[in-house]
Amino acid sequence: MPRTKSCTSSALLTLPAEVRIAILEYVFDDNLHKSGLKYDGRSGALAIDERYSANDSLQALLTCRLIYLDGGIVAFSKTSFTMSSLFGSIPDRLSVLHTKQIEAVRNIAFVADARQFRGLVDWRRYPFSMPNVRLDRLTVILHPSSSWHYLFDFTSGVVELLRDLHNVRRIFIIRNSARVKGSFKTWYNRLIGMIMKVDHHERYEKSPPNPEKVWWRWSYDEVAQSLCLEAQPPKPAMDEESYMLMMQPPLEEWKVSVENEEWNPDPRSRMMYY
Repeated sequence: MPRTKSCTSSALLTLPAEVRIAILEYVFDDNLHKSGLKYDGRSGALAIDERYSANDSLQALLTCRLIYLDGGIVAFSKTSFTMSSLFGSIPDRLSVLHTKQIEAVRNIAFVADARQFRGLVDWRRYPFSMPNVRLDRLTVILHPSSSWHYLFDFTSGVVELLRDLHNVRRIFIIRNSARVKGSFKTWYNRLIGMIMKVDHHERYEKSPPNPEKVWWRWSYDEVAQSLCLEAQPPKPAMDEESYMLMMQPPLEEWKVSVENEEWNPDPRSRMMYY
């Protein structure tokens, strides 16, 4: 971030700190409506907004050092930060921030190809393996290159990650016009099917049982070409019959989604739950 200016006399700067912060809350509220994504006017699909820059949304902090100190935490909590380069590192970018600023960040998006997905499945417990990162929204945007994305190669790793991923409230994966081998919707069905299959196996076919630490509510937006996972509390311990009754609605919904997909010759895109 550019160097802040020295504070000069101003009516705003003479106000009590809590009043200044309340005003800055209002100033940065507009950032909540800027996600770094845009909708295609004709298809309605989501795509990365190449013109978006988090720096543009933080310009008010450059007014002076006092405004920067007062409003920094507020601004970082309301601003979406996007890594559009495949060669950048979000942990490296975050490392230049103060600890309190890192803890304030709530929305991060990054463009991904196979390298980013390999890194993602190795996070294990926290986003970017950083315990002090607590996100309301994590967005993974597929890179729209001429190469195919083989997302099926990462399905089992993503499922394992999700079972114990803390400090993330919602995960979005955006197709972004990328070419996905086997189709993006088919991969979504494969992912959800494996989530349910692994969950059942870990609960009732393993000794001792290994229930999930985090459960997820899933949805797919056909128009936007995106999927959403919302973190939920883990399911309680229960007998298998009760578990099967509880899982029947999402299982039936998943079966309908699978049946609506066209048959795909790629065998990696086909999977039965039981």
